[in-house]
Amino acid sequence: LAAPADVVVELIGGWQPALDILERSLEQGKAVVTANKLVLARSGRKLLELAGRHGTWLGFEASVAGGIPILRSLQDSLFADCIVSLKGILNGTCNYILTEMSRRGRDFQQAVDRAQALGYAEADPTLDVSGQDAADKLAILSALAFGVWPEAGQIPTRGISELEPIDLEFARRLETTVRLLGVAERHEGTLQLRVSPFLVDDRLALASVSGPLNAVEVTGQRLGPILFGGPGAGGDATSVSVAADLLNIARKLAQPGGHPPEAAREPEVDTVQVDQDVYPFYLRFFVRDETGIIARVATILAAEGINLESVHQESWSDKSNLPFMMAVEPAPFAAIQRALQQIAPLPFNRTAPLLVPILRP
Repeated sequence: LAAPADVVVELIGGWQPALDILERSLEQGKAVVTANKLVLARSGRKLLELAGRHGTWLGFEASVAGGIPILRSLQDSLFADCIVSLKGILNGTCNYILTEMSRRGRDFQQAVDRAQALGYAEADPTLDVSGQDAADKLAILSALAFGVWPEAGQIPTRGISELEPIDLEFARRLETTVRLLGVAERHEGTLQLRVSPFLVDDRLALASVSGPLNAVEVTGQRLGPILFGGPGAGGDATSVSVAADLLNIARKLAQPGGHPPEAAREPEVDTVQVDQDVYPFYLRFFVRDETGIIARVATILAAEGINLESVHQESWSDKSNLPFMMAVEPAPFAAIQRALQQIAPLPFNRTAPLLVPILRP
């Protein structure tokens, strides 16, 4: 870092030495371009403060959604609007796996193997399929949209590895498509965050985003919903965003006196609220077939103020491991989780019930 460079580009990834390189570069007044979502999610506030203090720039468009110009749009084009919500398909690996499971009937591991063979998934896909990659990207989006940097672990995160082919079939019965989403919504001074598989209503644009693509729907108070979509990963998409940041910095350096760093959005919510977001839900069970199961489950749900909407069961040869699903009307996450804690130990369950929120228009 002692070389007289104007700009330092960090693309090595990971936590260290990347964080040290970024901090020392900014402290020396060098502009920085990075695609490092891990570092940005956990230390983005500090890095932006360093850039402001030393009169330089931090470009990180490539850290979220590859070649889609979502961060620049939040910083510039949408800066004047009040953002109400963000909903995004933020991991192309997971989106490809779910597309394969839905369209070709593959189980989870078969879909992962296919993604790896095509280069969409790493040899160890844990960061992707656990939802952590999407959570890091949601943290960055939340900072630019709402002025709040969530703390590590503050985003409830669930991946896709628990999904079975029957879940994709049940989703079709409900006229929905399974997608891993990162969601951030403003509610009366609080910010509600979540990364989870969702059953997305087929009437919504996010349901039609298939394969390794990314998409982010931003809803503004004045503009309403706007959808950004395109390649979210890979060398070409990342290189376009990195080059765009480099060119923007070059233009600023070429102007007389330079240009001050971009303004950051001031915090627009007071707190990050956990498990108070409200959705309809999908519940999937594998049970030993016996009488009274639905009645027992419905009684527990009713005690938590949760109304049953529908029940579906597929023809199944193995009555000792029978799948069925319930859809329930909108309820807070905290309430449905309390009910699930009471339902899971019941002796007819062969596996832990699966809980997935449903996204409706």
